[in-house]
Amino acid sequence: MIKRIIVLTAFCLFLRILFVPGSVFAQNEELDVKALVRKVETQYQGDTSHSIAIMKIITEHWNRELKMEMWSEGRDKFLVKILEPQKEAGTATLKIGDEMWNYLPKIDRLIKIPSSLMGDSWMGSHYTNDDLVKENKVEELYTLSLKSREGDQATITGVPKPDAAVVWGKIEYTVDVEKMIPVEILYYDEDGELVRTITFDQVKKVHDRWLPLHVIIQPEEKPDERTEMTYESIEFGADLRKDLFSIRSLRSQ
Repeated sequence: MIKRIIVLTAFCLFLRILFVPGSVFAQNEELDVKALVRKVETQYQGDTSHSIAIMKIITEHWNRELKMEMWSEGRDKFLVKILEPQKEAGTATLKIGDEMWNYLPKIDRLIKIPSSLMGDSWMGSHYTNDDLVKENKVEELYTLSLKSREGDQATITGVPKPDAAVVWGKIEYTVDVEKMIPVEILYYDEDGELVRTITFDQVKKVHDRWLPLHVIIQPEEKPDERTEMTYESIEFGADLRKDLFSIRSLRSQ
């Protein structure tokens, strides 16, 4: 998924690479942390993208696995559809800007997610609805500063901007400056307690960029639980139909 796959962070899960002059990130120059995080956050994006991923959800009481197809356009349009298991095939989530809808095909029901439920789990995973909506916008929602740098890795601290509607009290974002990829993200609550960790690995070069193809979300209070996202394929500059990111499209997927 995508709090935020991003996930999906995550989930987020979650997808437009922007050109940033290389000198911004040179070893002997001061890092432009806002530009750096923006580029890292959009590594899974192109003007458009299309991907297939497997999400494994491990909890104290049950495990499940979902195969998903995902599309994105820029930073504000995102669609994910469940392909497997069969009993959930066709279930879809649409994000347009800060709004989000879920479609349940078995009962042909469209549900708009209210702000009060943004902190809820997405599809039973450790991604939240908020992750999907707020993904790839860290530099817009947080004031960023460089905490440390060692070799190619830089750790950046983010604190919410006064008007930002976010649930985290602080984030710590470690990135590989050379490859422009996330390494680890730590999420803290308003009391400064660590709540969850997202780690990234299985780094491969895809088209013109490096990408971690495996993402793990680990809740701090439940060390035996986690959500894993593994990308099977990802295509940038995908030719998407014009009405793909629409409520009408959800029922025709």
